[in-house]
Amino acid sequence: MRKRNILVIPNITNSKNPESDSFFDVISEHINALGSDFFWFIPVIKFNKKLQEFNNVEQIEVEISGNMFHMRASFPIDIIKLLQTSTLSPKPSNSRFWIPYDVVYTHLTDWNLRRYIPNSKRIIGYSHWWEMEICNGKSNLNNYLNFEREILGALQMDILYVNTQTQKKYILSESKKVFNDLIINKLDNIIKPFYLTIPEEQIVKTLPLKRKRTILFNHRCTEYKGFDRFLKWIREFRKIREDFDVWIPLASKSNIEFKENWISNKYLTKKNYLLEIQKCLFTITPLESNYGWSISSTDSLMNGTPVLFEQCENYRELFPNGIFFNNKKELFELMERLLDDNIFYMKCVYEAISRAHQLSSKNQFEELREYLLK
Repeated sequence: MRKRNILVIPNITNSKNPESDSFFDVISEHINALGSDFFWFIPVIKFNKKLQEFNNVEQIEVEISGNMFHMRASFPIDIIKLLQTSTLSPKPSNSRFWIPYDVVYTHLTDWNLRRYIPNSKRIIGYSHWWEMEICNGKSNLNNYLNFEREILGALQMDILYVNTQTQKKYILSESKKVFNDLIINKLDNIIKPFYLTIPEEQIVKTLPLKRKRTILFNHRCTEYKGFDRFLKWIREFRKIREDFDVWIPLASKSNIEFKENWISNKYLTKKNYLLEIQKCLFTITPLESNYGWSISSTDSLMNGTPVLFEQCENYRELFPNGIFFNNKKELFELMERLLDDNIFYMKCVYEAISRAHQLSSKNQFEELREYLLK
């Protein structure tokens, strides 16, 4: 039986180092989980080593920005060629843009794909980010001006997966400011949560004999990820006690340096980054205003490093019975306990690993498989 051909629209936002972009972690997990029924055509800025491991993937080098803002605002001509060439010339062609795709699986809702795709071909989506006012209203360059475009993109799809049920709730809420009830009802039927899974084989098997007294902030150093608030908390906590240090691995990517010798911005390759997480004492995950999934938090959980979540609906979806704090006082109390109470600490370690195993479930992929095979 012929494989189902899937043309992927990527969401690459790390133009300086696309090889390590988290999009490739997500799509690789999907390819693995969905099995041998599919052949994947994936546009890339440059060939990705992770994707080269698959024998059912063809990478196509194209000119796309890879910049978080430019990527969403401009529709690259190379992507239009990939969508259109096989439609305009149904017979196989020598053109590298001739792709015999059956379904489009887009990870970027901002682009008006249907304009270039026959109605007979279906569009399935997965959105990792939304240009909502609640998360883009003040600090970002495009000031959530792409949100309406993202909604129009969503309406072209059979199904659009988002990170969490909480995120869906806020998407619909913000849509009501612009669109009528007919559109909102249609969106409600199209949008579904799809939890990003953890690869079972990446969950730690043995724990380090001794950990560093290192507190980890492994999220992007941006306002919507609570970076400034974290720095304020941790500097205040340092006045209470000094028997710990802090690691912020993504700070160097944003050219952020610290005067304090107890705060490190050391950047590591993905493999070494995951190994280093195992040595950290715990992770702090502030509330984030996009209400999505937190891959950085699951990176910690799968390495047996407890995560302190600021109270938020989407984090309750990620870890319903995790360690939560409502305010600075509760955060400091939890930090004190994790630093001093080894029995409590080890309990949190094993609960983190247990939750990682629960998040390795592939149940949702069966539904995605059916949509892609229709």
